Amino acid sequence: MSVFSDMIDGLVTRLGTVTGLHPYNHPPDVINEYPAAVVLLQRVNLIPALGGDSVEVEMKVVYLQAANPSDEAFSGLYDAIDPAPAGTTSVVKQIRADRTLDGKADDSEVVAVENIGRRAIESGGFLAGADFIVKAIKRI
Repeated sequence: MSVFSDMIDGLVTRLGTVTGLHPYNHPPDVINEYPAAVVLLQRVNLIPALGGDSVEVEMKVVYLQAANPSDEAFSGLYDAIDPAPAGTTSVVKQIRADRTLDGKADDSEVVAVENIGRRAIESGGFLAGADFIVKAIKRI
Protein backbone atom coordinates (compact mmCIF):
# COMPACT_ATOMS: atom_id res chain seq x y z
CA MET A 1 0.00 0.00 0.00
CA SER A 2 1.28 3.52 -0.74
CA VAL A 3 2.27 5.99 1.96
CA PHE A 4 -0.68 8.11 0.77
CA SER A 5 -3.21 5.31 1.20
CA ASP A 6 -1.73 4.61 4.63
CA MET A 7 -2.17 8.24 5.73
CA ILE A 8 -5.73 8.34 4.42
CA ASP A 9 -6.50 5.10 6.29
CA GLY A 10 -4.92 6.53 9.44
CA LEU A 11 -7.11 9.62 9.17
CA VAL A 12 -10.19 7.42 8.61
CA THR A 13 -9.23 5.51 11.79
CA ARG A 14 -9.14 8.79 13.74
CA LEU A 15 -12.48 9.86 12.25
CA GLY A 16 -13.92 6.53 13.37
CA THR A 17 -13.49 7.72 16.97
CA VAL A 18 -15.96 10.59 16.43
CA THR A 19 -19.29 9.59 17.96
CA GLY A 20 -21.74 8.43 15.29
CA LEU A 21 -19.56 9.42 12.32
CA HIS A 22 -19.36 7.12 9.26
CA PRO A 23 -15.95 7.73 7.62
CA TYR A 24 -14.91 6.63 4.12
CA ASN A 25 -11.41 6.39 2.63
CA HIS A 26 -12.79 6.98 -0.89
CA PRO A 27 -15.86 8.64 -2.41
CA PRO A 28 -18.69 6.10 -2.06
CA ASP A 29 -21.37 5.73 -4.73
CA VAL A 30 -24.10 6.31 -2.13
CA ILE A 31 -24.09 7.57 1.45
CA ASN A 32 -27.04 6.30 3.47
CA GLU A 33 -25.93 7.11 7.02
CA TYR A 34 -25.11 10.52 8.43
CA PRO A 35 -23.06 12.16 9.68
CA ALA A 36 -20.51 10.97 7.16
CA ALA A 37 -16.97 11.99 6.24
CA VAL A 38 -15.13 11.30 2.98
CA VAL A 39 -11.33 11.68 2.96
CA LEU A 40 -9.77 12.92 -0.28
CA LEU A 41 -6.09 13.41 -1.10
CA GLN A 42 -5.72 17.03 -2.25
CA ARG A 43 -2.02 17.77 -2.60
CA VAL A 44 1.36 16.05 -2.24
CA ASN A 45 4.64 17.89 -1.60
CA LEU A 46 7.80 15.83 -2.07
CA ILE A 47 10.57 17.04 0.24
CA PRO A 48 13.98 15.70 -0.81
CA ALA A 49 16.71 15.54 1.83
CA LEU A 50 20.11 13.92 2.06
CA GLY A 51 19.14 11.89 5.13
CA GLY A 52 15.92 10.60 3.60
CA ASP A 53 12.97 12.08 1.78
CA SER A 54 9.69 13.17 3.31
CA VAL A 55 6.22 13.73 1.94
CA GLU A 56 3.76 16.34 3.09
CA VAL A 57 0.17 15.66 2.14
CA GLU A 58 -2.94 17.75 2.29
CA MET A 59 -6.18 15.86 2.74
CA LYS A 60 -9.71 17.18 2.64
CA VAL A 61 -12.32 15.66 4.92
CA VAL A 62 -15.74 16.36 3.42
CA TYR A 63 -18.07 16.27 6.44
CA LEU A 64 -21.80 15.88 5.76
CA GLN A 65 -24.60 16.11 8.33
CA ALA A 66 -28.24 15.25 7.61
CA ALA A 67 -30.18 18.50 7.52
CA ASN A 68 -33.60 17.56 8.81
CA PRO A 69 -34.36 19.53 10.92
CA SER A 70 -32.00 22.30 9.90
CA ASP A 71 -31.25 23.65 13.38
CA GLU A 72 -30.14 20.21 14.63
CA ALA A 73 -27.99 19.69 11.53
CA PHE A 74 -26.10 22.91 12.03
CA SER A 75 -25.77 22.27 15.77
CA GLY A 76 -24.14 18.91 14.95
CA LEU A 77 -21.94 20.58 12.34
CA TYR A 78 -20.75 23.20 14.83
CA ASP A 79 -20.00 20.45 17.38
CA ALA A 80 -17.84 18.71 14.75
CA ILE A 81 -15.88 21.92 14.11
CA ASP A 82 -15.43 22.89 17.79
CA PRO A 83 -11.84 22.02 18.80
CA ALA A 84 -12.54 21.65 22.52
CA PRO A 85 -16.00 20.29 23.34
CA ALA A 86 -16.75 17.76 26.03
CA GLY A 87 -17.08 14.23 24.65
CA THR A 88 -16.10 12.84 21.26
CA THR A 89 -18.23 14.76 18.75
CA SER A 90 -15.41 17.00 17.50
CA VAL A 91 -13.59 16.03 14.33
CA VAL A 92 -10.78 18.46 15.20
CA LYS A 93 -10.37 17.14 18.75
CA GLN A 94 -10.35 13.48 17.70
CA ILE A 95 -7.73 14.03 14.98
CA ARG A 96 -5.55 15.96 17.42
CA ALA A 97 -5.86 13.14 19.97
CA ASP A 98 -3.42 11.10 17.82
CA ARG A 99 -1.44 13.38 15.56
CA THR A 100 0.39 10.36 14.09
CA LEU A 101 -2.88 9.22 12.51
CA ASP A 102 -2.68 5.76 14.04
CA GLY A 103 1.07 5.60 13.37
CA LYS A 104 0.71 6.38 9.64
CA ALA A 105 2.26 9.88 9.81
CA ASP A 106 5.02 11.58 11.78
CA ASP A 107 2.74 14.54 12.53
CA SER A 108 -0.56 16.02 11.39
CA GLU A 109 -2.79 18.99 12.05
CA VAL A 110 -6.20 20.32 11.09
CA VAL A 111 -5.16 23.61 9.48
CA ALA A 112 -8.52 24.97 8.32
CA VAL A 113 -12.25 24.37 8.09
CA GLU A 114 -13.76 25.69 4.85
CA ASN A 115 -17.03 25.75 2.91
CA ILE A 116 -19.20 25.66 6.03
CA GLY A 117 -22.88 25.63 5.14
CA ARG A 118 -25.54 23.97 3.02
CA ARG A 119 -24.77 21.36 0.36
CA ALA A 120 -27.42 20.73 -2.28
CA ILE A 121 -28.20 17.10 -3.11
CA GLU A 122 -29.82 15.57 -6.18
CA SER A 123 -33.14 14.89 -4.46
CA GLY A 124 -33.65 18.61 -4.10
CA GLY A 125 -32.86 18.71 -0.39
CA PHE A 126 -29.68 19.71 1.30
CA LEU A 127 -27.11 18.61 3.85
CA ALA A 128 -25.09 20.67 6.29
CA GLY A 129 -21.41 20.33 5.55
CA ALA A 130 -17.85 21.54 5.97
CA ASP A 131 -14.43 20.72 4.56
CA PHE A 132 -11.68 20.03 7.10
CA ILE A 133 -8.19 20.55 5.69
CA VAL A 134 -5.64 18.23 7.30
CA LYS A 135 -1.91 18.36 6.63
CA ALA A 136 0.36 15.44 7.50
CA ILE A 137 4.04 14.73 7.08
CA LYS A 138 5.89 11.43 6.89
CA ARG A 139 9.55 10.62 6.45
CA ILE A 140 9.96 7.87 3.86
